[in-house]
Amino acid sequence: MATRNYSIVVRDSLINPNESNKQDQAVGYFKKYRTRSNKTYYKVWIYLEGKDLPFVRRVRYKLHKTFRNRIKLIERTSTNLNCSLIIWTWGIFMINVEIEDMSGNIIRVDHYLTYGEQLKQGKIILKEESY
Repeated sequence: MATRNYSIVVRDSLINPNESNKQDQAVGYFKKYRTRSNKTYYKVWIYLEGKDLPFVRRVRYKLHKTFRNRIKLIERTSTNLNCSLIIWTWGIFMINVEIEDMSGNIIRVDHYLTYGEQLKQGKIILKEESY
């Protein structure tokens, strides 16, 4: 049986991929936690892109070991077509991703977070998230 090659990639962003924003008006969110380290946490969307998204059933994201519940299973639904997952994080790390197609086949991908590049470019207006 031949394995199908899918046109699907894992992305991450400080901008909600499900909203249409003009790039020069893009808004990202952060929270500064008052802890000993006083770290700034960023709201990051992790999601899939590609023309073969309709063949995806669900995605399993395995986050960094410091996350309390590090394994997230996201079903592809009519309200979450790109299998978006929102996390709050202060660091950049590798995510292990398992994409399951409609036939039950698993595609494994490692994705290194790239939202730090968005911060460096300075094209995002950062606003503190309200509680």
